[in-house]
Amino acid sequence: TPGKGEDGLPDSSFSDSSLFAHWGQELSPDNRRVALKTFQYYGYNAYLSDRLSLSRPIPDLRPDGCRNITYPLNLPQVSIVFIFVNEALSVILRSIHSAINRTPSHLLKEIILVDDNSNNDELKEKLQDFVSETNSQRPGFIKIVRHTRQEGLIRSRVSGWRVATAPVVALFDAHVEFNVG
Repeated sequence: TPGKGEDGLPDSSFSDSSLFAHWGQELSPDNRRVALKTFQYYGYNAYLSDRLSLSRPIPDLRPDGCRNITYPLNLPQVSIVFIFVNEALSVILRSIHSAINRTPSHLLKEIILVDDNSNNDELKEKLQDFVSETNSQRPGFIKIVRHTRQEGLIRSRVSGWRVATAPVVALFDAHVEFNVG
């Protein structure tokens, strides 16, 4: 296959393409290979994602007119549903952390994770460990729905919606970060 070495990893012609001209130059050769391999698997820079804080600051990109809006405190609670299949664990955890950290706690009733039949083992054991740890402090706060076959985006959303118990349900891909406001 053009652009692949014998081991199936990007060869130098791939890694020196314009897409990677400056990306990862500061990495050791071994780390660069890992970064390129995870890029091929996920389609984004999971190597960098794994090294970013799960609770990182992000710029407030709201238009000026939106920054001064105040909302009533007595809004209905929300169930946040994240849909994923074979997403990098760090990306999912960052989505969860940003939802928790940037949603008023009295409004966030629960987070529901819908795994549309991922085959990535990290999304089974390590994600379950995180959910168990979180739920030890807030019982039932995070729920996982695991499909035994891929159902697709719409059926996955419906699966999450069915489990939700809040009067408002918000559906998201699992590769988002919530902002302030």
